[in-house]
Amino acid sequence: MYHPRRIELEPPRRVMIIGSPGSDKTSLGKILADRLALPFFELQREYWKPGWVRPEANAWARRVSELAAGDEWVISGTFPSTMDLRVLRADWIVWIDISGIVCISRKLRQMLGRVPGQSDEVAPGCPRRVDLRLLRFTWTFPTMVAPGIAAMIARERRNRSIFILRSQADREEFLSRVPTLGGLGRDDATGGSPPES
Repeated sequence: MYHPRRIELEPPRRVMIIGSPGSDKTSLGKILADRLALPFFELQREYWKPGWVRPEANAWARRVSELAAGDEWVISGTFPSTMDLRVLRADWIVWIDISGIVCISRKLRQMLGRVPGQSDEVAPGCPRRVDLRLLRFTWTFPTMVAPGIAAMIARERRNRSIFILRSQADREEFLSRVPTLGGLGRDDATGGSPPES
């Protein structure tokens, strides 16, 4: 796990979570959003329209730009074509870099509805399905997408706090260090004035 700055420093306002399909980005994102009192966005839900209709490329880039322009967020999802839009705004980048076999097995089980609590990843109006294209993308992720992520991390390591989680132990250690702001509000957690009623 790589973290160039101590995690206990000022809590982040914008957290970007990336990784292969099936790497469990959504559940980690929801935990971080809850801990850090930040709004959570799942890119799969933002991307797909009812009936598994894809958005036009420019419209999708605009939507990701809108999300990234927000003052506070946790955004879960890789989507390589729009990754740089989020990188430019992120305080933390969390890369879940786990085994491709684990990811493809988990993703197939999700598609078959055999993983409880995964409905948040499915956009409204998009019934579960076995998506062979997504399974191929998952299979080739380590060779086709991961090298680009590694290059981005090498480029950004001095600009942002970066965390690479390669195991369950890494995930548990990372979460053990993330502060719980909860209902405190961000101003209280960083020593500022309490919010007005």
